Amino acid sequence: MIKILITNDDGIFADGIRVLADIAKDFGEVYVVAPDRQRSAVSHGIEIHDPITVEKVDFPVDVDGAWSVDSTPADCVRIALNNLLEDKPDIILSGINNGTNLGGDILYSGTVAGAIEGYQYKIPSIALSLDGNNFDVCKCHLGEFLKRYIDMAMSSRYVLNVNIPSCSADDYKGIRYAELSKEGQYPFYFSEKKISPRVSRYDLRLAGVAPMAENSDVHFVKQGYISVTPIAPNFANFEHAEHLISTGLFEETANA
Repeated sequence: MIKILITNDDGIFADGIRVLADIAKDFGEVYVVAPDRQRSAVSHGIEIHDPITVEKVDFPVDVDGAWSVDSTPADCVRIALNNLLEDKPDIILSGINNGTNLGGDILYSGTVAGAIEGYQYKIPSIALSLDGNNFDVCKCHLGEFLKRYIDMAMSSRYVLNVNIPSCSADDYKGIRYAELSKEGQYPFYFSEKKISPRVSRYDLRLAGVAPMAENSDVHFVKQGYISVTPIAPNFANFEHAEHLISTGLFEETANA
């Protein structure tokens, strides 16, 4: 039996984390450490100015321990690994998020950040997101996927970004490797409302669904597949190093 740490960004009593814990408890010890409230779109933020309050809670699923944290998913994982759990977990599951994390949207996702924090600690980690509110595919097929991953493919070299369709179990088509689409699912813009001559309020709006590139995560999820994309955060881009060096930006002093 393995040890599983679960977090999310929708809050510790969200439906998705309850469903995920109920599925995961068939595979080993489950510990839930998640934000005390909604923390969507906090990206990989952490608290550095104020103390963080942690409370042991009665979780609606029979798990081996559950704590709420008044901070971000990344902090939940950090506190779990450094303070709450006696032993390092074998795997970290972040989700199931209410809404997809596709393409460029992963940059903003607290769900993905929770998994990436596990990657930082060299722990196999999966971010799981649902395209809607219907958990049928999760309840019928996600357990099988997790078992196959644990038995055959568990790796700390990358994070799996998994998006699950919200279709019925009968309309589910399977699991596909998917490329990360260049855009997120929804383009955003802001609408302006003038409050005074010098002050405006800007409300977030959606501009409709972005085009779906073939073989992308967006494409497969909308077709009824679970999309699986490996991501490995590395902000160094050596592809452009030759150009940068050729610009003459760098120089050495006479003492070099």
